[in-house]
Amino acid sequence: MPVSSVKQHAIEGYIQAGGHSSRMGQDKAWLEIEGSTLIERMLTAMHPVVEKISIVINSKNQNYKKYEMLAERWRAEVIDDLHEHRGPLGGIDTALAYCQRQSALILACDLPFITPVFLSFLCETHLEGNRQEVTVPLDRDNRLQPLSAIYHLSCRRPIRQMLDNDNLKVDQLYSQVRVRQVDFVEFAHLPQADRFFINLNTMEEYEGLRNKRN
Repeated sequence: MPVSSVKQHAIEGYIQAGGHSSRMGQDKAWLEIEGSTLIERMLTAMHPVVEKISIVINSKNQNYKKYEMLAERWRAEVIDDLHEHRGPLGGIDTALAYCQRQSALILACDLPFITPVFLSFLCETHLEGNRQEVTVPLDRDNRLQPLSAIYHLSCRRPIRQMLDNDNLKVDQLYSQVRVRQVDFVEFAHLPQADRFFINLNTMEEYEGLRNKRN
């Protein structure tokens, strides 16, 4: 399945790099896999698919300047997370606050094997019928992947209510909006599908993946 030759105009891309990576012990976006940093791999996956890309980070991030320099090279933008210690839900709210188009493609910074083909498929699925407010894939084990999903601007109101109530569990948003769950079988035929949602939370996971690849 080829990547769509026309970038999506109704969807903007947002890479969530604002976490403190406390379990990793450092900013994991700058760890390297196969010669490229994780953040660069995310940009590489998104760039052919959407017209505008932003990187969401904490304004106090010690690598802020590095992010700005990287974003400039990719013609992307760095935006400050509007929330302190509010997790992925706060990052999604930040993306929707800045988003000027219909929807935001949200991607975690630590999914090294996400591909443009998969993201193109996800965008096309989201736009089919134009009814769903969230399009979220499930992995092979039937687990939702909220940080490789698409959120319509209409999600911001319930997200704000959740934040006000200190309810930070992203999956609890799904009972309040129209959701298109994309079963793994729908994209299992895509190259590397079984690796799309491999993510890195600890140094042990990172070293294990590097050793496996060597």
